Amino acid sequence: MARFDELVMDARMGTEAITTRIGAVALPLGIILFVVATAIFHPRREDPMDNPAVFMEYAQSDSWVVVHFVQWVAALLLIGGLVSLYYSITTKPGAGAGVARFGLAAAVLTAGAFTMLQAVDGVALKWAVDAWAGAPASQEVAAFAAAKALRWTEYALQSYSNILLGLTLMLYALAMALGASYPRWLGWFAAGSGVAWIVHGVMVPYVGLFDSIPRLVAIGLFAVWAFIIAVLMWRNSSRGYTAHLEVAPQ
Repeated sequence: MARFDELVMDARMGTEAITTRIGAVALPLGIILFVVATAIFHPRREDPMDNPAVFMEYAQSDSWVVVHFVQWVAALLLIGGLVSLYYSITTKPGAGAGVARFGLAAAVLTAGAFTMLQAVDGVALKWAVDAWAGAPASQEVAAFAAAKALRWTEYALQSYSNILLGLTLMLYALAMALGASYPRWLGWFAAGSGVAWIVHGVMVPYVGLFDSIPRLVAIGLFAVWAFIIAVLMWRNSSRGYTAHLEVAPQ
């Protein structure tokens, strides 16, 4: 029976090490994929608050749907990395592991919010602006109103998804501060990014879509944090599993 328990523990530790390593790859990959899709391929010539101009730009884009699918995959990779980080933090019991559970729940909610955002922005809005661009004169006003309504829905989803992402990062920052799995100073990057995401998310309902200073700060801090934590996650997975094998009775 004791030998069976040891085999189960070995399997669990090995699975957690693999999960952590997958997350260590997913986090930086998600950052890179999102930046490439957004900065290089996403149409961004027009002012996003100039609806007639930006709607026409979107209607003329042949890559709109694909770009938003890629952005969605990138967001899921980031969330996958955060889920893996939860398992990495909880390898050591304590207050940090307890808080990490709430971070995991927030990460799942964030994934749902970003999925809805990309569905509205990448699919529904594209159909709406295409319909407006090709509508006869008698239907242009109605078609434009429908596209604006979807744009306003995008504002709402942008706001809540950014706030949820900020809350998730702040919870993980607290878990890192209360735990012993990762350096506490690294949590400040996550906390700073989280606060900035929340500030930008609160601003969106009042201003609309724009590149605010808090958003730029949030992206910068999040990218730095993600790359550093990815390296540490990989190292921790290797050290933790090796240490377990060394102390496990033969």
